Formats: sequence, C-alpha cells, structure tokens
Amino acid sequence: MKIVLALYTVYEELQKDLENTFSTLHQMGYSGVELYGEARWPAAEVRELAKRYELDICGWHVEWKLLQPETIQKTIRYHKELGNRNIVIPCLGGPWNIAHRPEENNAATWLRHAEEMNRISELLEAEGLRLGYHTHAHEFEDDLAGVTPWEILLKYTLPSIFLELDTGNCLEGGGDPVRALREASGRLDVVHCKPFSAADGVETGISEAGDLNDWQRILEECRAGGCSWLAVENEAVTRGGKFEVAQQDLKQLERHLLRMP
Repeated sequence: MKIVLALYTVYEELQKDLENTFSTLHQMGYSGVELYGEARWPAAEVRELAKRYELDICGWHVEWKLLQPETIQKTIRYHKELGNRNIVIPCLGGPWNIAHRPEENNAATWLRHAEEMNRISELLEAEGLRLGYHTHAHEFEDDLAGVTPWEILLKYTLPSIFLELDTGNCLEGGGDPVRALREASGRLDVVHCKPFSAADGVETGISEAGDLNDWQRILEECRAGGCSWLAVENEAVTRGGKFEVAQQDLKQLERHLLRMP
C-alpha cells in the first residue's frame, strides 16, 4: 500500500501553485496524490508535473454535475488524457444538498443514486476508467427507516465501484471504520486516512492524543481488503501550516505501516 495525499488537505496551496504543491509533496516523501475540484489545468500539464516529481495520480474527486449526460464525455476525455483511472464522487446529499434536498433524503432517493452510479460506472468502464464514492458522516448517521446510505451503497452499487471510506468521517457519523472496511472488502482501492477526535473533531493528527482511529487494525483491514492507496486527509486549521500537517501525518502513517507484520 502506498501513501498519497488527498489534495483537499492543501486545497488553497494547490490552487495557487500546482508545481510547488507537487514539488513539496515529492520532497516530503509522498508517493502520489489524489486531486480534488475543478480541472483548472490542461491534462498534459498535470501529467507532466506528476511525472517530473514522481507522484502517482491515484484518483480525482469529480463533482456529480460533471458526470451527467451533458458533461460526462468531456470528463472522460480529460481523465484519459491525464492517465487517471479513478473517478471519485466526492459526496451525495449531506449538508451540501448534492443531488437531493433534505426533504428527499430517504431510502428511495439513495436507491436512485445507486442506480445512477451503476449507469455512470458502466460508461466509465467502457473507457477504461473506474468509479468510486467517497464517504462522509451522513452515510453512517442517517437512519432512513432502518437502513443507512452506507448500507444501501454496499448492497445496490456494482461491486466494481470502489467505496472510498473516510475513516474520520465514519467515526464522526458514529460508525466503526474497522467494521466498514471489512464490509467493503474487495472494494477498497483507495481509503482516506483522516484523524478524528471526540473532543476536537478534525483538529487533530494521526495518532495524536484523542485520535479515535485504531490505525493498526484499520491498516490490517485495508491490506486484507485489497487497498492500494492510503490517502492522508486532514482538515485541521489550528495545527500549523497545511504542508506541515501533511508531513506530520505522513510520518505517523509510515510508522504504523512499519509495525505491520
């Protein structure tokens, strides 16, 4: 398993200077990146910079609106030129009301989302690409008449769609990331390693005091479930500079990997 940085962690820095972001992460020792947001740069430029700084591109968080019938072909062309295989839906529903309003947050709506994801996945697979879905807290905490969005996605999306579990978001939603990883075994191409504290929320780091993640068990489930990429993500704003935080979390995760038998 390789450690990459989910670039949401350094989003503002990324928008200011793509090359400096890649160069800095290379110097830190990251193996790759997972991009996030609008494709502001030509695909050839991103591909060349990633090659120059020896960073694998393990995926890109692509908004739902860019996977619709009127936009998906442009999205496919961009990512094929880039050489990125993994297209990840960042979120559906939640406080952002993506693809449905709060009053529509029910099992039927999530079943429709699963059906649409299956349709999108088949289109992407025909082009050599793969669809994934990134989880937040609400997939675990929303009780939709006895079922959660996570359970619906597990059961009704195609097995070829990977489920990008975010460990910190899972904990925030009252879930157990170890159990969730086990449930999604075989569909764990990328896993988001995010620290989370009951007292301080996201204002913590991997293995810092208060971090609720059981990293050794999490990494064991990641390996058993076929994970290729461990994507560090940190949303803290009070722990220092974003690159400094990313480096601290990288060191801690590397330490845990070295402890694995």
